[in-house]
Amino acid sequence: MLIGFKVKNFKSFKDLQHFSLLAGKVRSNENHIVEISKHKVLKFSGMFGANGSGKSNFILALNMAQIIISKGIGTLINNLYYRGSEVLNNEASYFEYEVALNNKLYSYGFEINISKKEIISEWLIDMTKNKEKVIFERDLKKNLSNTDYKKPNSVFSNCLKEMEKNKSELFLKEIIRRISMSKIEDKFFDDIFSVYKFLMFDMIFVKPQTHKLFDIDYYKRKDKIVEILKALDINITDIENEKTDIKNIQAKLPDNVYSDLMHDIDLMTSRFNNISCTLRIDNDLYIIKKKTDGYEVNTLKFKHKNSDSSFGTYEESDGTIRILELIDILLSKNKLFLIDELDSSLHPLLVEGLLKIFLKANTSNQLIITTHELKTLDFDLVRRDEIWFAEKSQNGDSKIYSLEEFKDVARFDRKIDKAYMEGRFGAIANINTDYEN
Repeated sequence: MLIGFKVKNFKSFKDLQHFSLLAGKVRSNENHIVEISKHKVLKFSGMFGANGSGKSNFILALNMAQIIISKGIGTLINNLYYRGSEVLNNEASYFEYEVALNNKLYSYGFEINISKKEIISEWLIDMTKNKEKVIFERDLKKNLSNTDYKKPNSVFSNCLKEMEKNKSELFLKEIIRRISMSKIEDKFFDDIFSVYKFLMFDMIFVKPQTHKLFDIDYYKRKDKIVEILKALDINITDIENEKTDIKNIQAKLPDNVYSDLMHDIDLMTSRFNNISCTLRIDNDLYIIKKKTDGYEVNTLKFKHKNSDSSFGTYEESDGTIRILELIDILLSKNKLFLIDELDSSLHPLLVEGLLKIFLKANTSNQLIITTHELKTLDFDLVRRDEIWFAEKSQNGDSKIYSLEEFKDVARFDRKIDKAYMEGRFGAIANINTDYEN
């Protein structure tokens, strides 16, 4: 689970920003808390703010580890640093993830020079005990590396030494590659693999986009899905599958996107014992399973109440497609879902209903959303420490802050959505209604 995240000099974030999922002293909705290593961690957080305030940049910042590990730092656009000050174009951009995994606490992070596309430093620290343990750290400015392990695995120590001058690849990615190639089974690597797995496979980013891959078979879970859809008053009574060809998917995507997608499918299915996965492309859903001689592909069809016909996904409403895209938050386990614009294409009651089902469920998942939907600003639904805001200053840099900073204003007997719209917490648009065209 994620317990905190820090970012600096990235997109609209100039100064160091610290986001936390550690629970405050709020006593309401205690079922929203999971206790890990004596820390109380929240399962949910919602971020509010005006358009252009930095909410989407916050989600993108969280996605940076996954992007650099999977695609490499050389693929980054070289102007992702904070551009409100020219002196920062050559300064370090900072990303740090604080995570709780297997009853242990870790800090993993890196600094990069985005304009030069170079790694400056990288570290993984075990913070479980009072005395921190450096699993590995690299300083690329000084060409130095270090570990607190007294007797490290030889593959680990050789890799760490060889990468003292490597500014183009993360050590976390390279050591996992070497472990996989040599097929080493050594508990020495448990910490490293746990953090890698969380960053690469257990952080699920869901953004309004043309395609998305889910490591779950929607057809096999159709009974549960139909049950959830019924609870949300969506008129689907059954899900069918119909055989199709991988070429139909290839025809819908650019060559480079299709190639990357096939790589992700191969990696996902091999990592998770040849499971089937679900792919959304535009308004179509496909179930894909890798076989020795290629891919088995089926497209999903839906049965509606009072109709004998089957309907393709493309025939469903945007709201239904959006729910099908988001329903994985109720089906998976031990995942962190990060959803930009949760309310996109959804009725306010659907947003509220989906969150209520998630927050009441005895789930091991976490959910971080950005949204404009005021129905989620309700203390009957969420806790005060689960609400965050993003706001841009007059200079154009974004800051994030928690509703916990407004304890006196954000009383539990107050209509919090009304107080927000009145500007009591900031993070709203200042619209000039006197403007005449």
